[in-house]
Formats: sequence, structure tokens, C-alpha cells
Amino acid sequence: MPARQTALMRMTPAPRLARLTVLSACALLSVSAACSRVPQLEDRLPADLRSQPYPELLPLDTALAQEPLPEEESAALSDALDARADRLRRRAEALRRRQP
Repeated sequence: MPARQTALMRMTPAPRLARLTVLSACALLSVSAACSRVPQLEDRLPADLRSQPYPELLPLDTALAQEPLPEEESAALSDALDARADRLRRRAEALRRRQP
């Protein structure tokens, strides 16, 4: 390609303008879609709830329950079952000793 054509291609704003136009159109469409009314969703709310205030927002840390990790929970369960089995074995041994 001759140097003059390459220089002219760099100077033309057409590719940049085309990209800007496409991005602007996409932004406009997304904004207009976000502002549209969706009656199928709005009409699902019962009449008695429409007049109620929005619930109070809570921080995510307090909203989620503090559950123990599965590894900790299974270890605690295993320890409890082992202790119970040990108590039952001792009880069975004590009952065997009592019989003549």
C-alpha cells in the first residue's frame, strides 16, 4: 500500500465514529429497556402488599446465618457418636458383670 493511502486511512475518523455510534446505540437501547414497565411482573404483587413499605435492608454479614463448616460439623458429629458408642459399651459391660 502506498504511504499516502496509509496516511489518509489514519486520518479518517470513520472506524472510530462507527464504533462510537454502535456503542451509543447499545447504551440507548439498554437504558430504554431498563426504564420500561413490565406489567407481568408488577401485577403479581397482591393489593395488600402494594401499600406496604419496603423491608429494611440488612448488611450481608448479619443477614446470612453463621453456619459451621461441614468439616467441623462432621467432626463434632463423629466425636459425639464415638462418645455415645463408648458409653453404651461400658454400660453393656457393666450389665454383663451383674448377671450371675
